[in-house]
Amino acid sequence: MCGLAFSGKSTLSRKVSGSKGYELLAFDKLWVETEKERYVPQGAEGWRLIRDLAQEKVLATLKSGISVVYDDNNPKKEHREELREVARKAEVESFVIYLDTPLDIIRAREEANRTLQNRHDVDPVNFDKVLKDLEPPTSDENVIVFRPEDDVEKFVGRLK
Repeated sequence: MCGLAFSGKSTLSRKVSGSKGYELLAFDKLWVETEKERYVPQGAEGWRLIRDLAQEKVLATLKSGISVVYDDNNPKKEHREELREVARKAEVESFVIYLDTPLDIIRAREEANRTLQNRHDVDPVNFDKVLKDLEPPTSDENVIVFRPEDDVEKFVGRLK
């Protein structure tokens, strides 16, 4: 997955993993679970730690013969390339689902979440960093684009 907070990554990740029988691995959940066991530094050092742990889990799952949906922002091409390398090590195909959600929709979802609290809030500093860092995937990344107006069932049905 690739996209900003509130773009719909977690919702689509759950739908894809449930419909296809793939393992769902979520960056945010992994962070929370890891913090229960040990200290996770804030900022870039913590993000690197969790990305490394996630890549280990993705590789082990792929090598066991189970496909994975990795739910994270993956804003930089280098982050996505690290995951492609994991897939190559497991000798499986990989692709990026890019949630191309307009910023005005994201901001409306973020505002609604302040009231509904359907998910955790996103620190504005972290949001702005990911927004600044976002490098939309390019055709050489085997990208599939999902937009808010797309029919979720049809989109999921087209996936392998």
